[in-house]
Parts: sequence; C-alpha cells; structure tokens
Amino acid sequence: MKYLIIFLLIIYVSGFDNEGQCDNLNYTNDNALYGLRLTRYLPNKKDQELAFEEHQDYLGFTLLQNDNVPGLEVNMNGKWFRVDPKANSLLLIGGEFIEKWTNNYWISIKHRVARVEQLGYSIVFLSEPGLNTRIETLPCKNCTLTKSEYSPITPQEHLKQKQMATLHY
Repeated sequence: MKYLIIFLLIIYVSGFDNEGQCDNLNYTNDNALYGLRLTRYLPNKKDQELAFEEHQDYLGFTLLQNDNVPGLEVNMNGKWFRVDPKANSLLLIGGEFIEKWTNNYWISIKHRVARVEQLGYSIVFLSEPGLNTRIETLPCKNCTLTKSEYSPITPQEHLKQKQMATLHY
C-alpha cells in the first residue's frame, strides 16, 4: 500500500502545471506512517442522525473502499451530497496537509457517514508523512499563484494543535 500512495503522489504532483519544479521532490520517506482499519457502520436507530460524524482528515491521503451500502456524504459549499458507492473502486480523500502542500489548490473535503439502514463496512487506508516531516507549500506553479496561507508545520505540531482545539476547559 505504501507504494500505491507513492504512485498516487507522483500522479497528484504531475497534475500541476509545474514545469518540472516538483519532479524531483520526495514527499514520502522512511518515517512515513500508514494505517489500515476496518470500519463497521451499524444500522442507526431512528433518533440517531449520523453513523460517523462530519470531519476532515488531518494529514495525508486516505484511500477508502466501501461495500455497496450508501451513506458517505461530502460537503460542498455548505451543502451535503451523497457519494454513491461503486463496486471494485477506491475513493481518494485528501487530508488537511494536501491543502497546506497545495495552498488550497486541492482541498480537504468535509465528509461524514449519514444514517445507514443496514450493516456496512469500509476499509480505510491512511497515510501521513513522518511526524517530524516539515510540511510547507510546494514550489509548483499552481501552488504559488498566491502567497501561501500556511506556515510550515510538522504533523506532530499539527496533531497537537488539533488536540488542543478539542479540549474544553
């Protein structure tokens, strides 16, 4: 799976009008972290609205393979849209670091799993750079059309900020 993520990163970066500026950069390293999990969605009781709360993925790419049970929704311009499952396919979701790397050229979309009426499963493969990898806007042409909105940050610092934001005193 690691090599699939590396391959996807190569395709991803080649999609920019980068005139070779990003061709030799390595966005994965031996410290990169990967995780694989099976997520089970139970049929909801009538008083429960969501099977999984809305969120954005924090870090790198997420590959999602789900069964044919509908429920995944994405938020575009404040409105929720259902993503119909397709057999034998993978869905690629960019995390918040994708926004930072591309200076919002690509976005990390908010998503959730709406109420499901039957048991459903998803296989989730998560990727992230090493915890001490410095994340900053890529030097690609489309990423630098405007001044970067983001200061350089490591995944470790980013996760700490996210944790602090969820603490209630």
